[in-house]
Amino acid sequence: MIHSDEKIRQMARSLLPSKHRKQSRKARKHIHRVARNEARQELAMWLRCNDLEADVPPCAPWEDTAIRQQVYWRQGGDKVNPFIRWATARTRHLPREARAGYIRGLLPRSVIGEHALGHLERTPAFEDPTEKAWRNRYWLHKQAQRRGALLDRGEQARLLRALIQEPDGQRTFNRFLRERHACASAPRNQGSWPRKGLPPHRPLLGLHDVLPFLDTLTRHPWGNAVRTWGQQEPPAHWVRLFLQRFKAHRGHIPSVRAALEAEGLLERAEKARLWNPPGR
Repeated sequence: MIHSDEKIRQMARSLLPSKHRKQSRKARKHIHRVARNEARQELAMWLRCNDLEADVPPCAPWEDTAIRQQVYWRQGGDKVNPFIRWATARTRHLPREARAGYIRGLLPRSVIGEHALGHLERTPAFEDPTEKAWRNRYWLHKQAQRRGALLDRGEQARLLRALIQEPDGQRTFNRFLRERHACASAPRNQGSWPRKGLPPHRPLLGLHDVLPFLDTLTRHPWGNAVRTWGQQEPPAHWVRLFLQRFKAHRGHIPSVRAALEAEGLLERAEKARLWNPPGR
């Protein structure tokens, strides 16, 4: 049996060998490589347009979010149960508000100790009930907002009719669907394909095609806009995403296009023309 300081050190270090460390390193390298390539392409296009007075375009704005998701995924592979049981047993005789400070005094004052302490903040033995209640209230509010953001069939039909009447609205909508389908159908995403294959891409043909277009949208049996693990977003999710941006920007197509380009969901028109010159 190991006791005293060596036991504390071993318990703190036991969290470090994450089960996802190798996959996380590969994913981090892939994210940085793709971001560098995209930044080089954006800068080359900006210089080729000879508009040096314009602002530099945002280069890979999605990189920070992707890295943050990889950090959470790596931390999810830490083996935390032995450490949580040990810390709970060591502080069983203390009041709840003094347990975190007691464990902080035992752990080494280093990155290892701070990392280990971070896994105890939301465990039942160490979490503040008031903070937990406020956090649950926050997530309930977010869930209500997300539920209110879902569009029913009538509102979708109304927005699609308004979209068609806007200049360049139908063309932008169909280009967004085409690019989303091409991205999901790329060879690099084959591991995320559903077993039955991706649903076919179908453009919006006009005002007479609004209701038939909504009838052909693929919906998940658990409800609309539900994304399950290991599957790409269905076309219903793509349509809802575009219509939400269209509604938020009050039907202004240039603003919708700029918002989707900033989120990395739509390629810039200049970049698309450079990659696909006329006649090809």
